[in-house]
Amino acid sequence: MSKYLMTATRDVQDYLDEIAEEMTGLFGISMAEAVARINYEWRGQSFEEEDDLIFHELPEHWAYVLYYNGTVPYWDPEGDRTQWSIRDAPPVGDAAWTLE
Repeated sequence: MSKYLMTATRDVQDYLDEIAEEMTGLFGISMAEAVARINYEWRGQSFEEEDDLIFHELPEHWAYVLYYNGTVPYWDPEGDRTQWSIRDAPPVGDAAWTLE
């Protein structure tokens, strides 16, 4: 059984792994939390096309989108990061938590 709660090709699952790895490296969260954030946001979605829109952005982009609230100009080194707020992690016990 896949750790992801969406229909996805093997290539997309590998890409989701890259996004999760970005989150663990950038934000110091566990792999379980990173996967839960992906699942919580995208569960029920279908990523079955090789040219799916998910591939139109880098894993780093999606990591920031899934971790922070609102629009975050992460690419701007001069950006005022003090105003960024972190999204709450999915609630404990939610089905999004597929890893221990």
